[in-house]
Amino acid sequence: MGKLDGKVAVITGGSSGIGRATAIALAAEGAPVAIGGRKAAALEEVAGIITKQGGKALTQTMDVRDETQVAALVDAAVSDFGRLDIMVNNAGVSYPGNISDGKVEEWREMLETNVLALLIGCREAIRAMRANDPPGGSIVNISSVAARSTGDSGQVYSATKHAVNAISDGLRQEVHSANIRVTVVMPGGTLTNFGRTMPQEVLTNAAKALGLDADEEGVKHGEYLPAAGVERVLRDHPGVFLSADDIANAVLYAVQQPPSVQVDEVLVRPSVGMSLGG
Repeated sequence: MGKLDGKVAVITGGSSGIGRATAIALAAEGAPVAIGGRKAAALEEVAGIITKQGGKALTQTMDVRDETQVAALVDAAVSDFGRLDIMVNNAGVSYPGNISDGKVEEWREMLETNVLALLIGCREAIRAMRANDPPGGSIVNISSVAARSTGDSGQVYSATKHAVNAISDGLRQEVHSANIRVTVVMPGGTLTNFGRTMPQEVLTNAAKALGLDADEEGVKHGEYLPAAGVERVLRDHPGVFLSADDIANAVLYAVQQPPSVQVDEVLVRPSVGMSLGG
């Protein structure tokens, strides 16, 4: 018996990184999962892992900025699995940089993905959770330590994560009477493909600081980090970065609490950490 038997979950941004790890972790505890993401092959790989371990999963290739696609993912979960109990709004994007030399198209993508898409995900989750008998569920919004301070993340990205926290605070008050809990999980430096949007110079400096050659390891701007390299860094440099599994465990902690417990925020940092600024 898993701790989430009878619960149904939806995860956005589930084709890699934190979303992928969270989908696998929730399924391992007995929750059927509906996983949305941009890459069909990667989604199918995640679903294959889950089904091989005895779990249930459905996938949808999607753009979270399209409200019809977000609604379709939630509807598919309810249609196939009967209800929705856990919504993990994980999809996000970051373009580090200053406002003075920023690009409007990058700002727009961050605002639409990190804020607007999250709002849509919350709205659709509430719709489904209010239809449960009895009503209720858990919404987990993946924010960032950048919501507390800008650091290396860039002002606009940090602003979007400040917005995530503010939205979550207001939403918590709005839906508590429907037995819907809202939790913000704020990861610190986590070694996932999320960093692929960083400038090549930053990626090269980070690789060098970890004793790696960016060219040999295939660490390139805009591309997924090589899995073997990620595993080696996490093994050889404990505490410098969090793993995606660390954040998945934080999500599990929040959604496994009894109905009498509301976890407002979970902030998770690597014990050592490093600056990516070079």
